[in-house]
Amino acid sequence: MNITKGAQISLCAVLALVAAQSLAEQNIIVAKDSKAMDLFGYHAAISENTLLIGAPKVDGEGKADTGAAYVFVLGENGWYQQAKLVAEPSFAEDMLGGNVALSNDIAVLGVMRRDDKGKNSGAVAVFERRFEQWVQTQMITAPDAKPGDAFGQSVSLTDNHLVIGAPRHDAGGADSGAAYVYERVSDSWVFQTKIEASDGAAGDVFGISVAIDDETVVVGADLHDGKAENAGAAYVYVLDGEQWKQEAKLTAVDGADTDLFGVRVSISNDTALIAARRDDIEGIGVDAGSAYIFERNNGKWAQKVKLISPDGRADDRFGRGVALSENMALISAMNHDANGTDTGASYIYKKDDAGWKFMSKITAKESFPNDRFGWNVGMANGMAVVTAPNYDGKGEDSGAVLIQYLNKASN
Repeated sequence: MNITKGAQISLCAVLALVAAQSLAEQNIIVAKDSKAMDLFGYHAAISENTLLIGAPKVDGEGKADTGAAYVFVLGENGWYQQAKLVAEPSFAEDMLGGNVALSNDIAVLGVMRRDDKGKNSGAVAVFERRFEQWVQTQMITAPDAKPGDAFGQSVSLTDNHLVIGAPRHDAGGADSGAAYVYERVSDSWVFQTKIEASDGAAGDVFGISVAIDDETVVVGADLHDGKAENAGAAYVYVLDGEQWKQEAKLTAVDGADTDLFGVRVSISNDTALIAARRDDIEGIGVDAGSAYIFERNNGKWAQKVKLISPDGRADDRFGRGVALSENMALISAMNHDANGTDTGASYIYKKDDAGWKFMSKITAKESFPNDRFGWNVGMANGMAVVTAPNYDGKGEDSGAVLIQYLNKASN
């Protein structure tokens, strides 16, 4: 499909739907012990009826910013807190929970500022649920870790594989970045391979985002300069026997300076969703943001459509968070002024026989300026997860997470 800069989805015809945005049932979740500056909801992940929420600024016993993550489970009477996860040992400024991933009974928590292999070399903590109790099982560090690598700044997993981004790794030059793949062997994660971009260069921050589905991995490098300065790129890898091989390099057809394409990535089957949250949209404004759909056919990837907000404005940062589940995409705009300055919003798109279409807009029923609902997002089982670490419900920037039930959203 040949796409030019002007050939993006036009959603003007559905602006009327925005006015009728979803007022369906939603829940606001906060931690039992939330307090000011915790940033609860900095990142979140959902799997089946379990929700994992990172809070990287939570203080440990006498230690600042050790970080924590909280597990919530959907029961007969709604969501309840099942556990609070903290690393043992933990240290000041670890910031555990800055990025999290969840698959069934396995929780993975990025600890990008941990110093086990040098200052800010990074690590990943693994917890497993056993008979409703969560137990720390591993603390993973890169086999070639160096100070400042930020290993664990991005994480994604399936039942069989775990991928971890280290965007400040210097393999191909300062901050060129790398990603590491681990395989599940005998109930433990074992290092399998290290992934680097075929054309990686200093400052690309390859690994700023990662996503895995089955045997396909997508890695974002949002400061890659191939199309233009900091236009960004994303790379696709597939498992061939025991080797992960680069299948494609994805760039936006209309990539331009400082778009940050690849800052967030998601994949489901043969479809990838790539965010460019600082894309300047003609007629809308600077840093309005966008997201791109790519599809794979017989091992070949092609850009299919560019998604933009139906009611976007300059500096909305549409694409701050993205999630993809089969034929449904969730894209957030953390700086959208839905209910006041930077209250935030998220948008649902769905694919049908005619292509991808805007379906509904999600905002918090109760929100305030600078909440930034849409800092990160997730989606599973007909539920959208929208985080707001700057929510002030239990003190300044204590944080919250919104759960929207998509099957009850108005279209």
